[in-house]
Amino acid sequence: MMEKKSARLAAIFASLLLITMAGSIILYRSIQPGSHAVGAPISKAVLLSNAIVPDYRLNKKDAVPAWQKPLRNDGIPGETRRDFRILAGLYNLSLVPTYDGSNQETHPKLLYFPNGWNGYRYWMSMTPYPGTDDDYENPSIVTSNDLKTWVVPKGLKNPITGVPADVKYGGHYSDSQLVMNNGTMELWYRANIGNRRTRMTDYRVDYYYRTMSTDGIHWSKPQPMQSSKNSILSLAVIHQQDRYQFWYRDRFSRLMYADSKDGTHWVDFRQCEIPLPRGYAPWHQDVVFCNDKYYLLQTAQDPKPRYAFSLFLSESADGIHFTCGTSFYPSDNPTILHKTWLYRSTFAPVENGMFQMVISYRLPGNKWFMTQCSLSQAAWNTACRTNQRVVLKAPPVKVSASSAPSSRIRRPAASSSHSAPRRSVSSRASSRAVPSAPSSRPKRPAASSSRSASSRPSSSRSASSGSVSSRVI
Repeated sequence: MMEKKSARLAAIFASLLLITMAGSIILYRSIQPGSHAVGAPISKAVLLSNAIVPDYRLNKKDAVPAWQKPLRNDGIPGETRRDFRILAGLYNLSLVPTYDGSNQETHPKLLYFPNGWNGYRYWMSMTPYPGTDDDYENPSIVTSNDLKTWVVPKGLKNPITGVPADVKYGGHYSDSQLVMNNGTMELWYRANIGNRRTRMTDYRVDYYYRTMSTDGIHWSKPQPMQSSKNSILSLAVIHQQDRYQFWYRDRFSRLMYADSKDGTHWVDFRQCEIPLPRGYAPWHQDVVFCNDKYYLLQTAQDPKPRYAFSLFLSESADGIHFTCGTSFYPSDNPTILHKTWLYRSTFAPVENGMFQMVISYRLPGNKWFMTQCSLSQAAWNTACRTNQRVVLKAPPVKVSASSAPSSRIRRPAASSSHSAPRRSVSSRASSRAVPSAPSSRPKRPAASSSRSASSRPSSSRSASSGSVSSRVI
């Protein structure tokens, strides 16, 4: 009798064990990028555990140190459209190849390697964003050796994260960030799941993933790193002295700080001090540590009188207490000054005490492009000390008289391997109502949205001429 009871208990225990293991597998798969199982709750234990990462490192027999490889010129450049060529001449836009072919992108993060890294001096992550369509907002990587010609490195397939399996229900990726961890390049990015019932993005929880590479071409399987119900918007990451430092915007519109040794267990949470003009609140940010100082390029949101974004320069000795945000404009072109969003942008220290910058625009007509400029560290320091806004002189306008812009940029062609399922603009507008609580995403603006002239500096030009130079007003 006892033996039968023991056997029966053993069978029940084995069944429970199998059910538990199956549930764990389903739960884990529900948070993997590209998974078809979405919307399941995620336990903290599963989220903070490291996923099994395939070997993404180079073959040791063939490996050559990344900084010893010769510079390359075999990357794949972007194809230009007539619309882009017209705008590029007007606003000094950079041609950045996107996997959807739109040439529209946002949220860049720039890294600089003086002697090159795997063949390129500049590596940059970004997300395509044609017409504010977040179906295409999937992290991608481009490279350059001169900041003028951007290419997709040979062998790399964008988007490196793939497309969310639940994109047709509102799921999407965003907010990519590159960081070097010794000789390994890491890409961090944000994920929000879609709601199958409402076909809207679920912003109640932000998830962050990390993928890694030692050559920039072959990337590891994404690892879940962190999640939060209080929002982790536009994560900026620095890795130094064997620890990560994080800056992000939370759902209370605060700039927050945290650090970690392994990237998953975050500690030392603090609210940063970043005084901004009245009405502005932190939105996106990029942070660089240079010459024993933290430099902050802050994108701030101004919901009134019109929903818009501006850029501010700031700096700090400890990464927590920052100077008053100083207005920064990459061009004195009137359209840039008065009718353009200055969105999440990036910068990197280079030789001769300079910062090379890539600035993200949202131009009239809901077009997202980027421009390149430079600012000396001395000018940045002076601006922060005096709180005098900085406006860079626009380069000469280059427009072909024989061509005229088309009525609109053609919608990106669907790619068999990367494009997300399409939805009509009307169906997206009706299915994604603006939530009453503060959202982690900007509202979808009307194409004619512009900012009032009174909220921008005057468009007077400097008397100096030549290449782009800084002017403190």
